[in-house]
Amino acid sequence: MYKSKSALVGFGLLAFSIGSHAGDVSVSSAWSLAVPPSSKNGAVYLLIENKGSQADMLMDATTGVSNSVELHTTSHDHGQMKMHHHHSLEIPGNSSLTMEPGGHHIMLMGLVEPLVPGQRFDLTLNFMKGGEIKTEVEVVESPQNN
Repeated sequence: MYKSKSALVGFGLLAFSIGSHAGDVSVSSAWSLAVPPSSKNGAVYLLIENKGSQADMLMDATTGVSNSVELHTTSHDHGQMKMHHHHSLEIPGNSSLTMEPGGHHIMLMGLVEPLVPGQRFDLTLNFMKGGEIKTEVEVVESPQNN
């Protein structure tokens, strides 16, 4: 699901947008929902923009707040939500990829500690052409409160 930057405006997330870039690829508006202490997993949502004419691939991501990180997409199939693991995600040239609830997202598997509102943590995204891009993720209580 490829959307424009305006899709995030509805969540009001651009107010705390922290952007990073490498070459033609940039990352902004990274956020995660707070999770209760019993939760073992979390998710990160963000905007990736590719201002170059050639496609790039998000290969993986790393962070210190979880034991592992996976790229996922949520889909609806016959009334059921399903998550699909991806080894990479393509960002076409002159396009963007919005990671948002119910769509593409970055899964934080095996959280080291609960994610609490106001917390910030580092996330490194690894692109095939753009290399490493480090960004800061803000943990929020709910997307509507931003």
